[in-house]
Amino acid sequence: MKTIALIIILGIGGAAAAGYKEVEGALKDMQGPQVGQISKELDELLLLPAAVLAKDARAAAFLAENQAAMELFRQAAEEPNAGYLLAPKPEKLSVKTPQPKFAAHTRLARLLLIEAKIIAARKQDALVEKDLLAVAGFLAQLSAQRSALILSSMVEQLVILKAAPAFAESLASPLSKPAYLKELGARLDKVYKNQDFMRAAMLEEAEMSKGSILEAVNPATMVGERAKLGFLQRLGAKKLQDQEFFSWIYRDYNAAVDAHAGVLVGAFRANNPAPVAAYLEKRGQEIKARKEAREKIGTFSGIMDGLKGGPEAKKGMARIIVDNMLIVGTPAYEKIIPRYHLFLTRLNILRTALAVKFYQRAKKRLPDSLDQLVPGFLDAVPQDSFNKFAPLVYVKTGKNFRLYSFGPDGKDNGGAAALDYEAYFENPARDAGDIVFPG
Repeated sequence: MKTIALIIILGIGGAAAAGYKEVEGALKDMQGPQVGQISKELDELLLLPAAVLAKDARAAAFLAENQAAMELFRQAAEEPNAGYLLAPKPEKLSVKTPQPKFAAHTRLARLLLIEAKIIAARKQDALVEKDLLAVAGFLAQLSAQRSALILSSMVEQLVILKAAPAFAESLASPLSKPAYLKELGARLDKVYKNQDFMRAAMLEEAEMSKGSILEAVNPATMVGERAKLGFLQRLGAKKLQDQEFFSWIYRDYNAAVDAHAGVLVGAFRANNPAPVAAYLEKRGQEIKARKEAREKIGTFSGIMDGLKGGPEAKKGMARIIVDNMLIVGTPAYEKIIPRYHLFLTRLNILRTALAVKFYQRAKKRLPDSLDQLVPGFLDAVPQDSFNKFAPLVYVKTGKNFRLYSFGPDGKDNGGAAALDYEAYFENPARDAGDIVFPG
């Protein structure tokens, strides 16, 4: 099963911001009902060897038809993002809050990577560097978003999946210009510095959930719900459902949502989904116990308690609504924790490789360890969250070097066996191999 259904959104719709509207309008042969198939074709093209890709007629057609859109994308990717470039600040948050559409963005990013791969195979020139910097600029824009955070992060993960090989190849090339490497490093550093281990995204999702219960459960909606009940139940419900009743619902539901968000934030930071599963299991058992206790009382006794009114009956009815809302649940965000850390690790490996390159150019030799990069070339040695947050592994191999993380399986393969990123992106069970530079 794919990691999360939200990724399907990436294949639908058009541009999300005014700066990209012209990009969408300029796209040719890449819109309409066939867009999902076209995205798949672009992914398949990106996996081809450069020599084969350079002769592919479909790739040539895509590039020829979309040069205007690609140039507009390069320009749009230079725009600063103060937080709401790619999606505006919503007036209120709920599950009905419109989500941005990133299909045009991701298709153009793929096209730029295809063009860069073809040209780089012929020779390293300025257009390759412009294409790659545009993709890095888009990543920086995504990382700076302050709304639609889950989706923005999902797109970040997708783009780094597609772009990391091209970035790595450009770093390994002796023809890469110092100015390009410096700017690429600055953009990747911006992406890294904007990361907060999904804290803001989880808090935004919590606020959306809180907004949803306000829309779903309020005095107006309860009139319709009471109409579905029997006569005595309807009388009891009407007597209990005053302003205090709704205040209890919002208080208890919001407290549960905040607690869940807190557990998710900690799990993302630790790269460990287990606490989320334990929390949800405990909450489920508590909901089950309350339901069994109500069943022991019996329906008639419950109705009579409702007719009598009183705080305990009111709290009990409010608790039933809260429990039912919690059972509906939220998306299983814990499933994307390892994939978020895969994105973050690939980003850090690229940043560290850049720092090694800068050190090598400045000192005329490779560093003996990553510690020598601090503070002149890195603020700190990046950690490997797949290896208990130990530093990334760095090995000098003559005039070259190998840099790697243990990867999602948590095993040290010496950097010899690389993770199949595309396979892992589709199926987290296929997690064997290290995250390697170069590779």
